[in-house]
Amino acid sequence: MGLFDNAVSPGEEPRRRYTCLVCQASFDVQYHSCPDCGAYDIRRTKWLT
Repeated sequence: MGLFDNAVSPGEEPRRRYTCLVCQASFDVQYHSCPDCGAYDIRRTKWLT
């Protein structure tokens, strides 16, 4: 894990780091429950691949 792994170029949209496994919504921050569907299964996107 490098210092600049999370860096974003100007004009580039930030990556969504967390995904709800129920409704597939994606977020920049990790929620305890999904704000879209209320599910409790939010995972880090890089763990899913």
